[in-house]
Amino acid sequence: MVSRHGPVLLERLLETMAVGPSRSISALAQEMDVSEDMAARMIQELVRLGYLRPVRAEAAGKCAACSQAGCPVPRGALQGWLLTERGHRAVQRIR
Repeated sequence: MVSRHGPVLLERLLETMAVGPSRSISALAQEMDVSEDMAARMIQELVRLGYLRPVRAEAAGKCAACSQAGCPVPRGALQGWLLTERGHRAVQRIR
């Protein structure tokens, strides 16, 4: 994985995203011990490279099946990020 951000940091971020639901940029930054700006840039880079995709809040009927059911996110707002198939394959290679 080639990037402006260190490959080790991006790999750590992918592994973090693979073990649970997406977290806020603030939570990711704290967990990875980087600034919020750095975490946001790394997420943007992983989206650009096709390893993550943004997830928008869906209609209320679909929210019931979500692990974050009952969250106050308005429909259509950015809710988080999910690994793409490419992201899952990268995590398998890393591990």
